[in-house]
Amino acid sequence: MFVLSSLAVMIKHMNKRLFYFLFLLILFAATILRLYKLGQIPVSLYWDEVAMLVDAKSVAATGMDMHSRAWYQLIYPSYGDYKLPVYIWFASFFVKIFGVNGLSLRLVSSLAGLMTVLVSGLLAKKLALLSAVEPKKAQALQLLTMAVVAVSPWSVMFSRTAFEGHLAQALVGLSILCLFLKPKSWDYQILSVLLGVLATYTYFSVRFVWPVVYVAAQLVLLDLPDLQFWKNQQQLKSSVIWVVKQLLIPLVVFVILLLPMMRSDLYQASNQFRLSAKSILNAYDYPVLSNQYRQQAGNKFIDRFVFHRYLLMLRELAKNYSDHLSFNFLFVSGDANLRHGTGEDGLFPLLLILPFLAGWYSSFKSNWRVFSLLLIWWLIALLPASVPETTPHALRSLNALIPLAIIIGWGMLQISDLIFKKFAWEKKVTTLLSLIFLSSLPFIYHYFVVYPKVSAFDWQDGYQQLAKEILKDNSSVRTVWVDPFEDRFYLWLLAFGPYTAQEIQAMPKQGWATKEIDNVVFQPFDWGKLETLDHKLMVVGKTENLNFQLQTASLQPKWIKRITTSDGKTPFEILYFEPD
Repeated sequence: MFVLSSLAVMIKHMNKRLFYFLFLLILFAATILRLYKLGQIPVSLYWDEVAMLVDAKSVAATGMDMHSRAWYQLIYPSYGDYKLPVYIWFASFFVKIFGVNGLSLRLVSSLAGLMTVLVSGLLAKKLALLSAVEPKKAQALQLLTMAVVAVSPWSVMFSRTAFEGHLAQALVGLSILCLFLKPKSWDYQILSVLLGVLATYTYFSVRFVWPVVYVAAQLVLLDLPDLQFWKNQQQLKSSVIWVVKQLLIPLVVFVILLLPMMRSDLYQASNQFRLSAKSILNAYDYPVLSNQYRQQAGNKFIDRFVFHRYLLMLRELAKNYSDHLSFNFLFVSGDANLRHGTGEDGLFPLLLILPFLAGWYSSFKSNWRVFSLLLIWWLIALLPASVPETTPHALRSLNALIPLAIIIGWGMLQISDLIFKKFAWEKKVTTLLSLIFLSSLPFIYHYFVVYPKVSAFDWQDGYQQLAKEILKDNSSVRTVWVDPFEDRFYLWLLAFGPYTAQEIQAMPKQGWATKEIDNVVFQPFDWGKLETLDHKLMVVGKTENLNFQLQTASLQPKWIKRITTSDGKTPFEILYFEPD
């Protein structure tokens, strides 16, 4: 920070050298925050991550997933949750280079995070120039927006974990940026559509978000006289051509390119899987609830309208929307799920509340169409996150990261004009960048020092250690009984075990899941068999469950191994039995 302040005093003009120095400094900070101890913080891989790692391991070695299905399939069955393919494709590339580990898997998301830093800054600059903001201010906005994304807890946390939604939002941002890089270029417009399709093949909810944001962006770029079709026949023809070329054809191409996914043999099953989750669509029996309210209100004509089932559903949607709009979610505590937040930080540093508010005013004042694009982008990004019952949800609302970062950057420029009137632009920018980085220090300290321990349970710490211990000792016994504590635990054995891709593909599966791996059986152990035990075996499970069984067991284990997690707890045990 001292270096930045000193440079601001020494340099009177925002020359290229200073701009690129600050640009690289922000990018360097973003890189450190995303790559430092990547694969170690968070402390373990979550089951969705491990499932992708198994498929990436298999694809990297043989070109087929764990179920012997070709790598170019458009829906991966995984463990029965039906994943889209793009993240797995990229992860397979890094697994090929760096091996089967958390670093290879999470590196995809880290690079997506760095891409988001660059994309958000460039898009902010383009929108500012489109709003007739002077070039120095546009450059300043680019740097400020980059810094906001670089240090925001929202971006940093998801850049360090393998969630498909994070990669998808970066691709959406890049798609929209293409439109503003060369507005009149047909090539860039097609590239924008292709990136939108790629984003949709990364995360399901993008299919609802991208078309709306794309249309809003095209309307920002629209020369209004082009659509004054009421003036004359020539103007009408021009308007029709614009609508067909800029909107209709790209959206039709987008839909056509999604048809292969919709025709996949797993598409219906994937939709059923997602619709089975609790959401506003199935939270209540709305017709019954509607009738109850009508009867209680007297069943008048107005009651039939006020308590219509669709209005009741819309009210639930509004409640969930409001959760995502709250300052508590955005700037104070964030998502309560410790895989999506620290529990102590909002999506953005608390200090950025005022720039957030000022940014909406400033952007509207500069260009109401740019303001509308950012607002529409934010609100449509919240739709997929507001349908499920669990709200607020930082992962599902990630598509709002870029527009909100731009708004905050815009607000910081507005505030600097009021507070630092006599400062040169160079000093304003360096001061604001210092404030952004300083505001993020509490989060950075908490995330890298405290968070790994407090979030160990949520990241299923102990699973990988347990899997490795089982595989180290299973050759010495006839059977390893894994007392069920997590249906997907077998994935850790497949990911980190000595099994080749061919061996994984050949394993028998039921409902996309593996029920037995060599002599490891995922079934409850019959403790009555200890009385007549005639062979060596191991029993694996949760510590409290096994200790309860040992209180009445007829035979005590020869040795016990306890798995210790990062928070100092011992959630799992391995019991070794052999006949007397």
